[in-house]
Amino acid sequence: MQPTFNPPGNGYGAELLCPSCGGNFLHHDRFEVFECNEYQETGVHVVVECGKATIDQSPAVNLSGRRHGLSIHFWCEGCSAKPVLTIAQHMGNTFVDFSPLNET
Repeated sequence: MQPTFNPPGNGYGAELLCPSCGGNFLHHDRFEVFECNEYQETGVHVVVECGKATIDQSPAVNLSGRRHGLSIHFWCEGCSAKPVLTIAQHMGNTFVDFSPLNET
């Protein structure tokens, strides 16, 4: 799902909008970084959440099968959506998407 933004204003960057309700009150609360060499089954996986960081060599689902990835987990103040913004590198290209919505 492609991210959408409000245009920049008042000297600030564009606001990321909730893919479910279109609201601009998204809060991020978890970050994941995936780092691996090309086609390796495992790599470094860093999670930052609740004031602490954990690092493992987990074969967790990397956003990119070839290189590096980043995910930012959000929750929306205006609805029950919990979208995840993903940034993944693949063959020299960088892809930015929202993962499927987790709604509670």
